[in-house]
This record gives sequence, C-alpha cells and structure tokens, in this order.
Amino acid sequence: MATVVFVDDDFRRMPRADMARLQRLIAAGKYGEHRIAFGDRQINVELKKQGDKIVVRISRIS
Repeated sequence: MATVVFVDDDFRRMPRADMARLQRLIAAGKYGEHRIAFGDRQINVELKKQGDKIVVRISRIS
C-alpha cells in the first residue's frame, strides 16, 4: 500500500467531487500529467511514484 503525499495546500480547497475524481486516478495507478477540474477551472496535476510514495502536485507548466 502506497502513501499518497499532496504537495500543495491547494488540494485542501478542492471540492469533494473533484477530489474523488483525482483519487480514482491515483487508485488506477495512472501516473504522469493529467488535466482535472478544480471548481470552475481546469488545472494540470502531476502524479509521480517515488519509492513507496505517490506524490501529487499541481504542475504550473503547461
């Protein structure tokens, strides 16, 4: 079982439905960059596996 680490504090403000979509991506093991909903806008999120951790961060680079 991997530990999920959210790097930015922006994830605390994410609506519940959008967080559920993100958690489904994490559970499916789909690593890399994804474009997901964050309220009324779209953001780029990077999922990366580092050892036994899954690091989730907002990618500011388009």
